[in-house]
Amino acid sequence: MKIGLTFDRPEDYGIESNSSVFADFSTEKEILHLADAIKRCGHEVELIGNMYKLKERFESHSFDCDLVFVTDEGISSRNREMLVPALLELNGVPYIGSDTYAMGLSQNKLHTKLVARYLGIKTPREIYVPYDMFGKAQMVDYIESGLRQEELKFPLVVKPNCEGYSMGVFKVETFEELMEKVAYNMETYHQEVLCEEYIPGEEINVPVVGTGASAYVLGVDICKHEDGSNIDIFTLHHKCFEPIVDEAVEYGKQTMDTIFDWTLKLHRHFGCRHFSRADYKVTEDKEVYFLELNPRPGLTENGPFETCAKSIGKTYDEVVGEIIRCAIPERGV
Repeated sequence: MKIGLTFDRPEDYGIESNSSVFADFSTEKEILHLADAIKRCGHEVELIGNMYKLKERFESHSFDCDLVFVTDEGISSRNREMLVPALLELNGVPYIGSDTYAMGLSQNKLHTKLVARYLGIKTPREIYVPYDMFGKAQMVDYIESGLRQEELKFPLVVKPNCEGYSMGVFKVETFEELMEKVAYNMETYHQEVLCEEYIPGEEINVPVVGTGASAYVLGVDICKHEDGSNIDIFTLHHKCFEPIVDEAVEYGKQTMDTIFDWTLKLHRHFGCRHFSRADYKVTEDKEVYFLELNPRPGLTENGPFETCAKSIGKTYDEVVGEIIRCAIPERGV
């Protein structure tokens, strides 16, 4: 079978590889790591590139793949992760990864948290700050009122509502710093901002393989500094400019049962397909707080999927093969 691979690189958008603003891209090493695994699973790989290059193939009638493995993220739009699935659906092309609706809903962090709460899943409290609705004085009043109403105390975590890869994520200690980072995110990403309760503890990643009733959790992964110390808040700086190490982690049965149960509820309720990842904070007292859902997580070398696979005796290639096979009967390929 010929599988096309979509991906973004910073140079596709005129962005420097060391940008501290936009970073949700793939490196050549990451692209080839996944492509080589697909080949080892017995398939031919076509490196397509980003959404514009995919669109050109359709327009020039040069698209000839049986299936597309979607890994691109897009840029500068709350719809950015929806565009390639929508384009593939419009052209009747089967693909690996979650559909347009799951991608769009999960891109909105507040809406994702509201769904999680509906499912009985605990999340940090937050203030939702609308974009471009207030003058400076009104913004101050709005946020001060929100802090009182939600009984939030510093430190807090500030993040843009519809971005990924920890872009614009900051831990703030004072009201002045909070206002500065809210303004930075609005000016930089042109969208609403979340000011969340800070949860001390370990930040974990929980990868899932499969669709619907057949979906299962691979394990629980934690990212640490190279020296083995914990990362308090995962920021873009950690992901792009510091060496980090992934490790499989185990908690007590009750905590693990909660993590697995919540993760599968989210995966199934959002209609995630083939693979996804949920992120949480686990406190010293083993309280679990859901942070975000990623229906299109990176399948990076030694990342959460490969690390958790190894912890249960599977290889990276085996997991990639499972993800591909999930899509084949669904798509009738």
